Amino acid sequence: MKRFGIIGHSKKENVGRAARIIIDWLALYNLEYCISEDIATLVGIYEHVVPLYDMHHCIDCLLSLGGDGTMLAAVRAVGHYGIPIFGINAGNLGFLTEIMAQDIPMALGKIKDDDFTIEERMVIESTVIDSGDPPQYALNDVVLDNGEDSRLVGLDLFLDRQFVCSYNADGLIIATPTGSTAYNLAAGGPVLQPRLEALIASPICPHSLTLRPLVFGPDSHLTVRLANHSVNVRITVDGQVSSILLPGTEIAIKKAPHYVRLIRLKEYDFFEILRNKLHLGARPLSNNNA
Repeated sequence: MKRFGIIGHSKKENVGRAARIIIDWLALYNLEYCISEDIATLVGIYEHVVPLYDMHHCIDCLLSLGGDGTMLAAVRAVGHYGIPIFGINAGNLGFLTEIMAQDIPMALGKIKDDDFTIEERMVIESTVIDSGDPPQYALNDVVLDNGEDSRLVGLDLFLDRQFVCSYNADGLIIATPTGSTAYNLAAGGPVLQPRLEALIASPICPHSLTLRPLVFGPDSHLTVRLANHSVNVRITVDGQVSSILLPGTEIAIKKAPHYVRLIRLKEYDFFEILRNKLHLGARPLSNNNA
């Protein structure tokens, strides 16, 4: 790969320093690059600025500096164009990122020499029916919740236009396998291997003992209908794009026609990441003084 895009979270510590390391390395090898406005402000270079949503025209891959939020922004901007994305962790958890900042020169060398693999991740497509708005795409999840209100939300769920169940809850999460370790996990939903293809429907604090998360196959077409009494319901895509829906609105959710392509420098060990970052199966620390 010879043409690189660089984006980052301008308020994350060390993003500016990591960006400078990348830019100096790319210049050393006479490789083309473009940067977002946030990165330009951090490093003081403005002649290579390209708006994020135009970068797909001039790059072979996109380098994301920050945490998972920055990765999701990168996915939203270039994911549906098939541009590979590489995450460099300058945030906290960094569940989607590949390396830490100190490994940048090694990683760039591998990417320049095409010494990597591509991992494809399923994406979900959500459309607010009869709104005239274009579909939104999510790598993690689409969430319907009560927004600023504390009242319960009434929702009906349909599979291929056949009724499944009704919810009275704080909301409903429709997640991908990648998103199964995000909000879905906090809401008590199942963890799925990210290479699987499925849709997860997890209620948020349901007012019922019998409502539990459901898992649907990749060919499923889900429809969520808001009850006529449900006002100020908010839809949020990947935690970043949100709007308020009217009572009775229907939202169609299905597997998207494209995949997000993530650059991997080594074999991806999902369960090692679960152990290291989410402490899967960790025993409580013993108190030797007890």
